[in-house]
Amino acid sequence: MTGVADTRLLLALEFPSREEDGFKVRDFFEKEIAKRLLVPAIVLTEFIEIAGTEIGADAAKTRIRVLKDRGIRTIAIDEETAMVAGCLLLSNRNVPIADALIASFVKMGVAQYVITDDPHFKSLAVRTKWV
Repeated sequence: MTGVADTRLLLALEFPSREEDGFKVRDFFEKEIAKRLLVPAIVLTEFIEIAGTEIGADAAKTRIRVLKDRGIRTIAIDEETAMVAGCLLLSNRNVPIADALIASFVKMGVAQYVITDDPHFKSLAVRTKWV
């Protein structure tokens, strides 16, 4: 089963709260890569924005390149994805646009679950999985 990453996964990988959490996240991440982990383009945007404030934009982009070399598959936001996300937002007005875009990959059947601990995804009625 293929998962789609929320930005929280990349941030947990880059900035674990505790050392033992870092090991746990890395192990989990490797298993998800083996299942052909998808990372939507919007997640890259959010990662650079958030991680870039801590490590700089160039370092954040380097981290993304390393993750791509390790096997993550980036996926573009196309017209169908945008339309599905827009429909999700009509009935979930408090959900961020990025979360709706990420969830749309599950709604379209491209992925089976979103890898996140963000409660917004429960309101979007998509399956989630976390470390």
